[in-house]
Amino acid sequence: MAQQPFDINASLAHVRAGGLPIRAQIRLAEEAGPNKKLFTSDLSVSEFLLVEEAKARPISQVMGSSVYRIGTVSDYKGGGEQIFEIKTLSQGHREARRKALSRLFQEARLVGADAVVGMRLSERMITMGNHGKGGDDGGEIIEFTAVGTAIDANWITHPPNVPVVTDLTGQELWALAQDGFEPCGFLFDFCRYHVWHVLAGWQQGQSQGEINLAQQAIELARKHVEASIEDQATKFEAEFVVGSDVKIEIKEVPCGYASCELNDLDVSVSWFGTGVRRVPHFVPPEHPKAPPLILSMMPLGRRKSKGFEDEEDEADAVAELAKEAEEEALREDENPKEESGSDDD
Repeated sequence: MAQQPFDINASLAHVRAGGLPIRAQIRLAEEAGPNKKLFTSDLSVSEFLLVEEAKARPISQVMGSSVYRIGTVSDYKGGGEQIFEIKTLSQGHREARRKALSRLFQEARLVGADAVVGMRLSERMITMGNHGKGGDDGGEIIEFTAVGTAIDANWITHPPNVPVVTDLTGQELWALAQDGFEPCGFLFDFCRYHVWHVLAGWQQGQSQGEINLAQQAIELARKHVEASIEDQATKFEAEFVVGSDVKIEIKEVPCGYASCELNDLDVSVSWFGTGVRRVPHFVPPEHPKAPPLILSMMPLGRRKSKGFEDEEDEADAVAELAKEAEEEALREDENPKEESGSDDD
């Protein structure tokens, strides 16, 4: 089929407004049209068969992506607070996720889907930005990608033309359907907290013990994200949140002053999950069935494609360069006199 002409400037305007490129809109319209001959998906064989058992039909693979530049952090000292959120970093990572998931949602809507299942999420750092002696100063470029399968499942209740995005596997969708539950929305959030002088107050000569400031920061960051997840669940009218993927990353960083021996701490919390609720007027089957030779093949955990693994390797390499830049900046700040003395000789 010949490609339809389109205005590249109009396509870029769609992307700048948070929408899809025109060519993607044309492709998705063809996939959902009357001449469609096959579908693509990221479902495994087991997932595909169980999705069919759950009275759903795969329509098309859908995707959303955002390449996002994080703003520069102007002050790491938090206006005098010892534990505080670095809002520039939190908002940047949060917005990259929102834009990518919004584009996946738009693709699902264009193909007339009821829901998205089998969604895989990937985040990587493309460039390391500004990593000085105080740690992550922002300015990095990150990419967030979401890939899933749009399905037709008319038993899932939702407003017209508003598909339900989930990260449920095909097996999880089938299991929920058997017991009268339906997905109602995808929940996510991210935050970055910073602790200034994390070992402040540590008694001289004390050999071991809990680091209270670190513990407080982790708890504050976790509660911050948890409250956001609960708010989103309420808006989706969810009864439960399932499949929660919670990641807490802790990193010690120099405080930024060359003469100071006390380091700071970064705490990042990321949370993904799917809200579910009971299907209205559900009547459980008299004899629930388990499809033979399928449940035994269920893979445990989330799958990673080879492409995603390669991207993670590249992101790890960029993160390592960022760490080296921080260490180099600290060394240069600590030894300015030694370098100038060698020049005089």
